[in-house]
Amino acid sequence: MTITHSSNQRTGVSGRARARPTRQAELRKLLARKSGASIAQIQKTFGWQPHTVRAAISAQRKSGSVIVRSKTDKGSMYRIVEESGSQ
Repeated sequence: MTITHSSNQRTGVSGRARARPTRQAELRKLLARKSGASIAQIQKTFGWQPHTVRAAISAQRKSGSVIVRSKTDKGSMYRIVEESGSQ
């Protein structure tokens, strides 16, 4: 019996060429923008409820990011001003 291998098989290579960034990494990118991000913008981006957004921001703080909240006419804006280890 002869075994033939499909030409579509990859040998020794993971099925994913590039890993997708985590949601926390994507959130960090939004918060690192010069203007920061509002709760509403983050909700729209990820499809999260407001309490989930606040919890994710809290997780960023716990991981060492310094996040400031500033009030604007559009509501509160959250922005990373300092990362842990950047002192």
